Amino acid sequence: MNTETPERVLVVIDPTKDNHPALDRAIITSHIRSLHPYIHVFMGVDGDSIDTSATNPALYRDADWFLNLLKPLRDEGLKYSSQASWSTQWQQSILEAAAQIEADLIVIADYSIKASAGFLSDSNWALLRKSQCPVLIVRPEAQPQRETVLAAINVQAKDERYLALNEKVLARGKWMADRYGAAFHVVNAYSDSLNYPDRGQLVRDTGLDAECIHVKQGSPEDVISEVANALNADVVVIGTLAREGVLRAMRGNTSEKVIGKLTQDVMTLN
Repeated sequence: MNTETPERVLVVIDPTKDNHPALDRAIITSHIRSLHPYIHVFMGVDGDSIDTSATNPALYRDADWFLNLLKPLRDEGLKYSSQASWSTQWQQSILEAAAQIEADLIVIADYSIKASAGFLSDSNWALLRKSQCPVLIVRPEAQPQRETVLAAINVQAKDERYLALNEKVLARGKWMADRYGAAFHVVNAYSDSLNYPDRGQLVRDTGLDAECIHVKQGSPEDVISEVANALNADVVVIGTLAREGVLRAMRGNTSEKVIGKLTQDVMTLN
C-alpha cells in the first residue's frame, strides 16, 4: 500500500452484463480520495457462472458498447487502461493481468440476488484465495460511500499465519479509514467463555477506543454481519488464507460463510 503513488486498481468487468457496479464503485471512491487511483479495466467471461454457448446474445458486443463502457472514466478525467481476455481460465487470467500491472487491488462485482453461504463460483473463490493483493467484492445494493470501515479479526488464533493475517486486516482497514476519512471499527467473534478474546490485547493491537471494538459471542458470520448492519458499515475487511489441495477442500469454510452472510462490500486479504 504505497501512500505516495496512485494505487493501481484492476476492475473486473463481466461483458455479458449491462450494469457494472465494480466500475461504478471504483469511479465513485476514486473521487473520495485526494490521490486518484489508476484504473485498469479487465474484461473477461467466467465460464463457471455464465452460459458460454453461441446462442447467448449477451456474448456479442459491438465497438460502441466498449466505448460506452469506458466513457465514464474519460468523463471523470481518471487515468485508465483497458484489456479484454478470451481465456477459458478466467481467474488465472485476472491474476496474470494483476501481476502485469502490479495491481494494489482487484475489484469484482457480486451479481447474486441475495447473500447466502456458497454464492461464489469455484473460479471466484479461487481468485480470492490465490490473489496476491486485496480483492474487493462489490454488492450492487450496498452504499458507495466510505464513512465506516469494519475489520474482522480473530485474536484467539494461535496459528502464526492467522496472527499475521490479523495484522494485515487491521493495517488495511486503518489505511482505508485514513484515506477516506472514515470511522474505523473492529469486530471479534468468540464461541464461548473459554474462548473470550483478550480485550486488552485488542486495544493494544488496534489503538482504538473501547466503543470502536466489538466483541460478541456467536458464529463469525452471524456476529460480523450483525455488527456491520448495526454500524451501517460501508465495507468489511476480512482475511482468508490461501491453501493447497483440491478446490472442494477450500469451500464452505468460515471466510466463505462470512462473505455469504454480508450484504456490504467485502474486502478480502490473504
